[in-house]
Amino acid sequence: MRKYLIKILLFFAIIAVLDVLFGFACQYLNSHSKGGGTKSRYYVSKESDEDILVFGSSRAKHHYVPYIIEDRLGKSCYNTGEDGNGIIMCYGFLKMIIARYNPKLIIYDVTGFDIYKDDNVKYLDLMKPYYDEPGIDSIFWTVNPKSRLIMESNLYRYNTTCLSLLGNYIRPMQNYPKGYSALSETMDYEPDLPEMEHREVDSLKVSYFEEFIKLVKRNRIELVCCVSPYYKGFMTESFFYPVKQLCESYDVPFFFFGSEPTVSFEKELFKDRTHLNDKGARYYTNIVASIIDDYFEL
Repeated sequence: MRKYLIKILLFFAIIAVLDVLFGFACQYLNSHSKGGGTKSRYYVSKESDEDILVFGSSRAKHHYVPYIIEDRLGKSCYNTGEDGNGIIMCYGFLKMIIARYNPKLIIYDVTGFDIYKDDNVKYLDLMKPYYDEPGIDSIFWTVNPKSRLIMESNLYRYNTTCLSLLGNYIRPMQNYPKGYSALSETMDYEPDLPEMEHREVDSLKVSYFEEFIKLVKRNRIELVCCVSPYYKGFMTESFFYPVKQLCESYDVPFFFFGSEPTVSFEKELFKDRTHLNDKGARYYTNIVASIIDDYFEL
């Protein structure tokens, strides 16, 4: 019996050592990435110092061209947008940024990822390497109470990101200048446009959006929320009402460009019904930069 207990204890000791070593290896890959999303996220969380930051999902990442904003406003700019993400991830990265410095202006591109219910656990994936940063663990606990235990394991913490960490360290397939990802394709078909349907508002997301606004306000950072163009404006302003209402409550400018007439009805400016291509992004960014230039004194 004693031999079996020793073997069991030895097995768990080996697993614990492997877990620690795996964690050190992944942390090294994360901090020494040569490109891709890994390098961009590490830069945002640990090194960014730009005056203007863009937050949001893929529509932020593909719709806001930092060089145009810099030229128009005379301030440095970086795009922190991430495909398929929203306020839960954005709030976490904002906390890490503000722990280091205060940008002058944040542009937030609002989507359904910031408002309506879906699987919130998926929004934690890109924050896993930063779980030990101050205040990040509590976001995990709120979204997924089980994470208090499972996130202690590095094998779990990096199970969905280890391959991308390795790939972006050895040979990154993509690089994002100032965080912007240009879409070169042009939509050459007429897409089906979905009808607006009732969706359940996620109170957790709305509360995090309110906390995002409060954190920005406490640090005296200017904030503007925008809805960038959809093809033929198929997403109406009412879809974004919960965030618009928050913006009104906290005196935050909210600009709806979802049906911007000079963009939304021009097929050659879109990659698909929800994403502008590079030509469309440049056209739209000029519009946003012009309005911000008139609205704020940076």
